[in-house]
Amino acid sequence: MKILLFGITNVGKSTTGKTLSEKLNYDYADMDDEIKRRYKKIDTFREIFPNDYDRHKKRGEILLDIINKYEDNVVIAVSPIFYEEFLVSALNQPKVIAIELQDAPENILERLVYADEDDNVYPLIIKTKAERNYYLKDIKADIRYYKNAYKKIENKFNMQGDTTKEVTKRLIEYIKTIK
Repeated sequence: MKILLFGITNVGKSTTGKTLSEKLNYDYADMDDEIKRRYKKIDTFREIFPNDYDRHKKRGEILLDIINKYEDNVVIAVSPIFYEEFLVSALNQPKVIAIELQDAPENILERLVYADEDDNVYPLIIKTKAERNYYLKDIKADIRYYKNAYKKIENKFNMQGDTTKEVTKRLIEYIKTIK
């Protein structure tokens, strides 16, 4: 089985994916890591594909490459892909189970990180109520933005602000119901 984890930025795809793959004894692949491997930095990828449509198209191609690299038993954390046409091929691949991870904006805010120009990741420290409101508004916009793109993903999993350990435990039980 090839488990694809979708969701907006900072929902917890990578963290959940790593833990899930360990618990299932599956391989793990992260699309952002593959982009960095190919283009050295996420910023370089954005520079090469400055057009949003082209960037999402390339992400779709990279996702297919990752899916085809593994015969079976892999968990893939998928970078957000907005355009539905670039998701359909991946969703229709044999042995693929696609799951959209969802959570409340306030819970996603607690996981918010940023990456510097060298792709080093740091927790985002929010100091004021205005900053908190700004980021919550941004997260809510992302949720609305990707809702339409992810409509073809039938499996929706609410993380409910739980710890990674609890999410993984519940996700394994959820996967058993959709096999």
